[in-house]
Amino acid sequence: MRTVFGNWGVVGQPADGGPRGAWINDNNGYIGDVSPLIGVEVVTKDTAGNVVTFHSVVVPPVDRPMLGGNEESPVGKFWGFEPVSGYLNETQERIAMSTDPTTWPPYWPDKTADLSDPGWPGSWNGYFGKDLQNIQQESYYIMDDANDEEFNFAQYNAHGVSFKPSTIDPEMTGLGLEVKVRGMQWQQFLAQDCIFWLYEVTNKSTTDYNKATFGMLVGTYVGVTGEADNGEYDDDWSFFDVNDDITYTGDFDNNADRNPKWVGDVGMVGYAFLESPGNPFDGIDNDGDYDSYEGWAYAPLFEEEEFDSTIINIDDEVILIDANYERVTYTIPDQDTVIVQTNNHTITLIPGVTKLVEGNSISLSQGREGVNPNAYDGYDNDLDGLIDENYYLHYRQRRVDQNGVILFDAVNPRAHVDYFTGIGITNDLIDEQRNDGIDNDGDWDPEYDDVGADGISGTQDYGENDGTPTPGEPNFDETDVDESDQVGLTSFDYFTPAGDYPMRYDEQLWDRFRPGFFDTPSSIQAGVPIAGEDGDFIYGSGFFPLRAGQTERFSVALVYGRDLDELIDNKRTVQNIYNNNYRFPPPPIKPTLTTVTGNGQVTLYWNRIAETSVDPITKKKDFQGYKIYRATDANFNDVRNVTNAHGIIEGYSPIAQFDLDDDLEGYFYPSEMLYQETQGYSFYLGDNSGLQHSFVDNDVVNGRTYYYALIAYDSGEADKDIFPAENTKLISVLPSSETITDINTAVVTPTTKAAGYALDSTIPISKVSSIATGSLSVEIVDETQLTGHEYEITFVDQATDGIDNDNDWNPATDDVGTDGIANTNDSDGTELNGHADPGEPKVDKVDPDEYTSVTTYYSVKDLNTISYVFTPNDTLMVDIPYSNLILESISVTNSVGNTIPVSDYIVDTNFGRIRGADSNALDNDEHTISFQHYSVSNNPYMHQSTWRNENKTPYVSETKDAKVFDGVRLNFENDWSINSIDSLTYWWTTNDQSNWEKNNSDSTYFFTTGLQSFPPTLIPKKFPSDYIIVFSDDLSFGTSSLLPSLDDGEPTNFKIFNTTDDTEVKYIVLETNDSRPGVLDHLDVLYFFDEDYADSTEFHYGWSLTFTLRQSHLDSAVFDFGTGDTLFVSMSKPFRQGDTYRFTTPIPEIDNYSIKPDMKEIKVVPNPYFAAHEFEAALAPGITSGRGEREIYFTNVPQDGTVHIFTARGQHLKSINPTLDLHDGTVTWNLKTKENLDVAYGVYFYIVESPTGGKKSGKFAVIK
Repeated sequence: MRTVFGNWGVVGQPADGGPRGAWINDNNGYIGDVSPLIGVEVVTKDTAGNVVTFHSVVVPPVDRPMLGGNEESPVGKFWGFEPVSGYLNETQERIAMSTDPTTWPPYWPDKTADLSDPGWPGSWNGYFGKDLQNIQQESYYIMDDANDEEFNFAQYNAHGVSFKPSTIDPEMTGLGLEVKVRGMQWQQFLAQDCIFWLYEVTNKSTTDYNKATFGMLVGTYVGVTGEADNGEYDDDWSFFDVNDDITYTGDFDNNADRNPKWVGDVGMVGYAFLESPGNPFDGIDNDGDYDSYEGWAYAPLFEEEEFDSTIINIDDEVILIDANYERVTYTIPDQDTVIVQTNNHTITLIPGVTKLVEGNSISLSQGREGVNPNAYDGYDNDLDGLIDENYYLHYRQRRVDQNGVILFDAVNPRAHVDYFTGIGITNDLIDEQRNDGIDNDGDWDPEYDDVGADGISGTQDYGENDGTPTPGEPNFDETDVDESDQVGLTSFDYFTPAGDYPMRYDEQLWDRFRPGFFDTPSSIQAGVPIAGEDGDFIYGSGFFPLRAGQTERFSVALVYGRDLDELIDNKRTVQNIYNNNYRFPPPPIKPTLTTVTGNGQVTLYWNRIAETSVDPITKKKDFQGYKIYRATDANFNDVRNVTNAHGIIEGYSPIAQFDLDDDLEGYFYPSEMLYQETQGYSFYLGDNSGLQHSFVDNDVVNGRTYYYALIAYDSGEADKDIFPAENTKLISVLPSSETITDINTAVVTPTTKAAGYALDSTIPISKVSSIATGSLSVEIVDETQLTGHEYEITFVDQATDGIDNDNDWNPATDDVGTDGIANTNDSDGTELNGHADPGEPKVDKVDPDEYTSVTTYYSVKDLNTISYVFTPNDTLMVDIPYSNLILESISVTNSVGNTIPVSDYIVDTNFGRIRGADSNALDNDEHTISFQHYSVSNNPYMHQSTWRNENKTPYVSETKDAKVFDGVRLNFENDWSINSIDSLTYWWTTNDQSNWEKNNSDSTYFFTTGLQSFPPTLIPKKFPSDYIIVFSDDLSFGTSSLLPSLDDGEPTNFKIFNTTDDTEVKYIVLETNDSRPGVLDHLDVLYFFDEDYADSTEFHYGWSLTFTLRQSHLDSAVFDFGTGDTLFVSMSKPFRQGDTYRFTTPIPEIDNYSIKPDMKEIKVVPNPYFAAHEFEAALAPGITSGRGEREIYFTNVPQDGTVHIFTARGQHLKSINPTLDLHDGTVTWNLKTKENLDVAYGVYFYIVESPTGGKKSGKFAVIK
């Protein structure tokens, strides 16, 4: 569902701005206009001092037929809602959208009070909190009624009042009403047919409005496209469902043929009234939820006799209400006449005579029954402390239309407070409100919801982890829809013709809001349409007080369906989303997609952010995989072909899918209830293909435009009836043909490179220092992003990465600080800081299980210095398009080149942001920041990584590929497993000290390298090191060691050295031949003890070597090794700290020598051109006339080429001299002459001329 809307409050307009409440197809519009109406009753004095009561209904500026013209001043100034500035990026014209950061303002004016991050610059102002985008697409703007001066100046109104809403701000005009408006949408197929609109109305004045009402004006128009007047508005029909609180509209003949742009069948649109304002002062449980929370306090229900009249007598007790709605008990005195004041209303009582009654059933004309009008006057008329009791709302819910026809009737008494006894006062869901500081329904959970005022966990902002609910946290006050005592939908006014809308007549509009008024169309008989007509409607809430500073909310949803049954089903889904605080289980975080066009191919690559997602509903990491969709239209309708069991299309077919290699595969298996709800529609979770982060699409044609979407999806949860969810695939084509994409979508046109394009794709890597036995290579992924910079690759391993890799660090015993000693109060603050630090037990080399150097992370440093020009914004952060800046490399200069002192600015090196250290520290002229940075910082994703254990850190979910940066990606052939390298393990022996032999089998033992465990004390480690055993003729050359202290044992004729770490290795000898001590014999075993990396007095048990005779040897054979004999033992070695490599990326260029031969490949596509071709773009949404741009393409054109086009007679038509990118060798011609005239059919000639490549000529045909 797509629609245009304005930040002045109207949905479906401007008419030329895009789809108008369109469903499935952008040209299939269903609404003319939808806009909010807010009315209040004001009691004031006119200029003569007389008390006057007037009604003002504030409206948005809407383009529609109406009575008497617009609501405007005599000089044409509109009186109504207008947008408040500061809530969008004012360098462009689009409303702020969560999916498009370019629309966001520099900061949010309504968030400047956040001391930890004033104004939330660079973050989305989300419904759930700062940068929380659980809603897949969200819009936000604010409007107010400051323009509505009708009642601010006596000369503008018939009442002669000059009403000033504020005693504090005499310049305030209008009524002082501010409205925050949010639109919200989800992609998940159960919710894809709707959009939510939330309105948050705040009384900014100092005036208490005791009677207010909210409503919606709906201009029906099933069959509309853009501004075209196709007449489809005159056969609509509308009605409402009082049970489901929804109004709806259809097309009577289900035919939109008068609109030539309409595609497919005609459905229905509904307007669901989800949330109405609350009345937190009347003492009545308006929304019927008093018993819906654990531990609810008893409250009485209304009984029928409570609506009977009672006579007031002396000594009777009554309840009076003061200006703050506080109740007090008052005893009727012994007087002839008693005057009492209750909630600003005077009542005269005559004891024994006066009858008090409120909201009772009364007889109307023609034998009909109705309710006493005092049920809507905002006062407590019967002095029981309850305001506006209503027999037909609070005891017997009944709806009646203008003809007396009963639409709904059921006895369903509401709960209330008994102010005489106090029963019900402690019930938190009677008179609840969303700013009372109370978790009224008791659903705030400290384990998950104690995240602070910004709604985000881990920011340590106000209220986070303080154990009590804070405004802004989930399930509390403004973020909990259950904490409002809603008054509900109480009126429906249908009018025809559509122009019978009294926009400028406030009193008439107010009358149409009258609670209990349901005006049904004459075209509806017994709930069934008998004709179509041009009719619109207004529906509204009941009355409620709107006090100074008070905020009330209402929300509606536009809902669609193929017929009324599907529409109602979809409305119930919408209701479930609302009932769950709009916490519809969202998909994973949206990945960022990058595309690269090539010759007959498109390369896509993306990041891993989606894989870190935690579902806010289930609190689990439920990411499952990626899908790639490709289409030739922006709505992806040509791949929308997956149906449910009824044959109704619900889903889309991807061209590729990559999912986790885990225990989930095949089709999602729902519960029986969810299966029925989804009507047999299923979701394919994948085939355990494993994840990857790039894809090359070779099934494309040069010159054709393709629309791509990369979506991440989750696994769903059948036990909780949660269906798998996937990201949106938003691509919007504006009437101007401008295309707007999201971070996970792209619009691309494959093309050839410019003639002469050259790139050396071989990138050598030089080893700076390394002992690793693996290898590295560099792969070019995106030629357009190559920088030509030099890069340096480094690594860390589990022994040096500063992380508790095996998660055995215990804060109770191991949080002793980096010195490793408890109770020393380490100067670096690491003792008792709550997290593991290097030097503490169970971390890095101190942990025996982390001692072996196995690769954990790699980093890539850009060795070039980068300069970026920015304009400071005082103390607000300014983004730099680089992250992981190196602090010591940063310098900042101003516009005249002076270096700025480091104390004058603060840099967020992780995210790449800079601000002034304090106000005015940086001038507002252009500054330049110079720095080096890490293109990749501590990334664990390497090919075939062994860190796929969720109980260890780092955990990697897949090991197929590494991160793409600056157009390249590293490929790792790492030796993750440490084993003996047979080709580098050998004997080197000599008999005469001059001639050596390698692996002389006649004179050397066979040996095996292994690990032998002797629990619990001797558990071997795999040391990634090379060793040599050096022999001597001297029988006391070496010394073996003895357990347990490794003291010197017996002399031997050999020593063992670790050549990787340049240390001598202690060893224990297990000898089998007592007659030959200190030398090696058959079945002897050597046990290695390597020196500790940090402490030369400590040793660690590792490898063992077992020597045996070869099969060719005699059983009695012995070998005497002496001076010059050496055994080399080599182990595979993963990349580890200290391993460093460098490489430089190439830059594409134009090879002038190749231009001329490449120009021979210049072609015209299509040739011939037959009237039109499939590569041409369709008309933009809302454009109903014309054929769109005609296009032909010249391919393989050089960068400096000019295309000259001539008729067959040699007449010059046009020359095209584009500035081509070397990655794009295509020139487009719109088949117009230089005079902007369309060319005729016929044969044409062209010459492509290049200063460096010469000329290429050819011909093509244009055929009608």
